[in-house]
Amino acid sequence: MHRPAIAVVLAGLLVAPGAIAAEPAAAPPADLEKQVLEIIQRHPEVVYNALRAYQSQAVRAQRRAEWQRQLENPVKVDLQGAPTLGPADAALTLVEFSDFQCPYCSRAQSTVKTLLEKYKGRIRLVYLHLPLPVHPQAKAAALAAFAAGEQGQFFAYHDRLFALGEQLVPGSFEQIARELNLDVARFNRDRESPQALARLESDLAQARRLELDATPSFVLNGLVLKGALPIEEFEEAIKLVQSKSG
Repeated sequence: MHRPAIAVVLAGLLVAPGAIAAEPAAAPPADLEKQVLEIIQRHPEVVYNALRAYQSQAVRAQRRAEWQRQLENPVKVDLQGAPTLGPADAALTLVEFSDFQCPYCSRAQSTVKTLLEKYKGRIRLVYLHLPLPVHPQAKAAALAAFAAGEQGQFFAYHDRLFALGEQLVPGSFEQIARELNLDVARFNRDRESPQALARLESDLAQARRLELDATPSFVLNGLVLKGALPIEEFEEAIKLVQSKSG
């Protein structure tokens, strides 16, 4: 049996529970049942792929339903004092809650950069810290990035941190500061300052309030996007936001 025919049979199997619940159906012929079992035995990957596709569609549908609800009551984030890239009056604001040692956050950076380029002049990025306890250098990295920001180099430092990712070690922070020609003495004072810790605690408090406990998490004009999602998901959210604003 060709792959398209296999897919049709398996698709029927996937929807069968709902159909049975709606209206009782006759039992399938014995030969059809035998064929289906043979298909499953010969092509288990088809079953696996079909179930994955079904699950993915269900997750996306759930996500879009949540976005529709959030359009009526957008999530609010306090952006005061947070590092920002892009015009202050941009129509789109992408707030990133992230961890410099998180591999998924690192993976998401290419998507973020693509969005900033594609919607240049119409989008701004705001970075908030969400270092996870499982990453030993994440908190220190957040404090170091704050210190770099005090010298106007937050996003340059941010890029270097993500480039190192899981390879960050305690000695990385001063090394990056030197590479960026920062005042290292001031940098060290600032990353150990009460202001740095207050910034971090403020960001963490916002994450808790919004029930964001995984990285990366994003808030786009009040819509929550969790995970290193493909760019198509962000663009779908952008379309929803733009349709709401008219």
